[in-house]
Amino acid sequence: MYKSNGKMFPTLHEYFNHVADSVGTPRVHQHFESDSVLSDGLKLHLDVLEYSADAPTIVFIPGTAIYAMCYAELLYALGQQGFNVVGFDPRGHGRSEGTRGDYTIPELMTDTQNVITYAIERFNDKVSVMGSSQGGIVAFYLAAKDKRIDSVICQCLADMSMPETETLARFPWLIKSFKAVASRVGNLIPNIQMPIESYIDLSEIPLRHFGSIRKFIQQDPLSLQTVSMRALKSLAFEELSKPIEEIKVPVLILLGTDDSIFTGPYTRSIYDRIQSDKKLVMYHGKSHGLLMEALDEVVPEITLWMENVYGMSYRHKLRA
Repeated sequence: MYKSNGKMFPTLHEYFNHVADSVGTPRVHQHFESDSVLSDGLKLHLDVLEYSADAPTIVFIPGTAIYAMCYAELLYALGQQGFNVVGFDPRGHGRSEGTRGDYTIPELMTDTQNVITYAIERFNDKVSVMGSSQGGIVAFYLAAKDKRIDSVICQCLADMSMPETETLARFPWLIKSFKAVASRVGNLIPNIQMPIESYIDLSEIPLRHFGSIRKFIQQDPLSLQTVSMRALKSLAFEELSKPIEEIKVPVLILLGTDDSIFTGPYTRSIYDRIQSDKKLVMYHGKSHGLLMEALDEVVPEITLWMENVYGMSYRHKLRA
């Protein structure tokens, strides 16, 4: 049984139907196949759309606190453009195994790499990795590590070891103090849970139909409201496996000009250091909820990027 706003739903399928009907969107979640893959012995939940065995695949990493099906409309729209799509819930998130809210950036990278292996074995080796918010950070970190990736698409990205990253938090002064003690505290009490709103102002992130991400998370039975101190320690200190200038994988960055977390100047400071093929697209007036709020704008941009990466209009060839 799943509970949302006092209502009980026998299955998640019925809960997802309720959400879609309540907000007046199509029941696109019904088109996804559920599957799973193991990562460090944990079963990760996958949501899969198969277009063609020959089509490129987008492996999608969701953002902090939420899970792949929160982006169902986006993922379905991308599938309709001629891509295989494999969205997954990282460990401790959504329908995947693992202690809720307990993870590190390297562990999320391992989860993604196992999903990439799944995509290659099921479809082919044409794989791009896309991530939203925290997922965008993980995608960017993988660009510095996994040579199997053809490109990364990041709705926001960061190098968490940069001092400037402190400005991304809700209370920069608190992060400076936190970093001074995080290493010791993270080792002594790694499993203690901290509210996500202690470092991200979820009420400031608009979400169509729900008002804000905060309101959605409060009523959603699968979302996280806390993360472990071990996770926060990793987010505060984790370094890329190589300097930004040495990344060879093509990088597409999507960012709303009104993003309350990842600012234009911060993003530009990383973008300017990337030496591989790259593109930064700014969406005027859009917030941190860009991928849920502006499908009509981001889907064509992602489609064009993928066509440039793979060098052909594969959609027409596959349909022929």
